[in-house]
Amino acid sequence: MKFLLASLAIAMPALASSPAFADGTTPLTHDELQQLLPGAQIQITYADGSTTLWKDADDGSVDAVLMSGLTTSKHHSSSGKGSWKISDDGKFCSHVEWRKDVTDWCRSVIKTDDGDFVLAGQPDWKMKVSK
Repeated sequence: MKFLLASLAIAMPALASSPAFADGTTPLTHDELQQLLPGAQIQITYADGSTTLWKDADDGSVDAVLMSGLTTSKHHSSSGKGSWKISDDGKFCSHVEWRKDVTDWCRSVIKTDDGDFVLAGQPDWKMKVSK
């Protein structure tokens, strides 16, 4: 758990210098994110299968729950409080203070063919959005 949170804290997107990525996908713009994110329920699934759930409150606050080990006997959950924003350059940013750690990240958002989203980075994270 501590390793996961530490990894998340330092994970930053590796973006190409052009607006499109190598696979031809284009990140959502600042305006598109402004339509999508405020008031949305967010579910982020990380490469190891851990999941964070939260709601992007209109005031920029977040109450988050991290669930790890869902497919093992070492299931663990942790809650945190923080904030979210859309950066000037059109990235979805999060700051969450967990019991023992803090995570900070900003990532471009890409819409997938199935209607969900990817938070671009190394590695990419899957994101579901509902209102």
